[in-house]
Amino acid sequence: MRYGRCGLVRARLFGTMDRRGFLVASSSALLLGAAGGMRSAKAATTVTLVGWEGYDKPLEAYLKANSITLDPTYIGDSNQIISKLTSGGVGRVDLVTPNVTYVPLLVKLNTLAAVDESKVPNLKNVHPFFLGNPSIRIDGKLYAVPYVWGGVPMMYDPGAIAEPQSWSDVLKPEYKGKVSMLDNLNNIQLAARVVTDAKVPTRLTHQQLKDAVDFLIKVKGQTRVLATSYGDMADALARGEAVITFNGWEVVVKKAADKGKKVAYTYPKEGTFGWMDCYCVVRDAPNNDVAHALANEALSEPVQLKAGEGELLGILNTDAIKKLPAAARALYPYDDLEGFSKKVGFFPVAPLKAEGDIASFDDWKKEYLRFKNA
Repeated sequence: MRYGRCGLVRARLFGTMDRRGFLVASSSALLLGAAGGMRSAKAATTVTLVGWEGYDKPLEAYLKANSITLDPTYIGDSNQIISKLTSGGVGRVDLVTPNVTYVPLLVKLNTLAAVDESKVPNLKNVHPFFLGNPSIRIDGKLYAVPYVWGGVPMMYDPGAIAEPQSWSDVLKPEYKGKVSMLDNLNNIQLAARVVTDAKVPTRLTHQQLKDAVDFLIKVKGQTRVLATSYGDMADALARGEAVITFNGWEVVVKKAADKGKKVAYTYPKEGTFGWMDCYCVVRDAPNNDVAHALANEALSEPVQLKAGEGELLGILNTDAIKKLPAAARALYPYDDLEGFSKKVGFFPVAPLKAEGDIASFDDWKKEYLRFKNA
């Protein structure tokens, strides 16, 4: 993966959120064309998308009905969107699907177009908690259309241990060799919540960054499974090799259940971070109107239901949430979003360049290498 102009960082080295790893098997490039809808077959439109594999699948019916061919470039990390757009993608790419935490940076890099809200009427159906995220509206202009979301909880085996209270619980002697930890740079955020007083866990001084990574190295010493994906984490819990985790995803509950194991999750007292992936229209998009139409359709009740039930993603259309089957609805804290908002933050990525004593993203990469090599 790349982080803007700051150089190459390979996903296998630093890890990725990888929640979309569960979606890959059911996804494919959508090269669909049929008569009717917004465009006739004679006026088929090719829309270029740079985003997560699987996010386009719930849009299949709409694409077919409106004679839209999707030309996707699938990514392994939101940083690849920055790389694509800053290396000639502006003016060629129509849509991107970054994590909301990257939106302010993409705006700063002048790669996104402000959303014409009159062309996205389904915004009215978005739960206020998500629509109020400060990263999607900058200087009064909307730059991102929220699509799906989730948190980063601590997973645990309720048959083996009591509900944990703190991220630091993974350091308890009785859990040595029973911890699963996701190999992910963003773990620094979680560690910062435990060992620093930083108000924003992505804006750390060099000393706070060092302290956070020192903590992660201690956690690594407790770890039996350094997971490369949430699938690996679910497997470790299902096999009984792990009873507690550092990092997590709500859907691990279902993945472990599919293997016959009951696991649960909690948001520790220090809090955690969340993710919300969005549809963003690229500046000078060749198909601006169609890009807006797709972003609007992504918020429709049928598409949101497919994303929530079929793809196991957290959804944000209030009507669709009410119609989710009980099993899919139980995966996420839909009934307590206010409580969720008090425990989970959506934090911007670390700055590209050091700001005074605030460490840059390159500093984070170097420190994470120290964790990897420990």
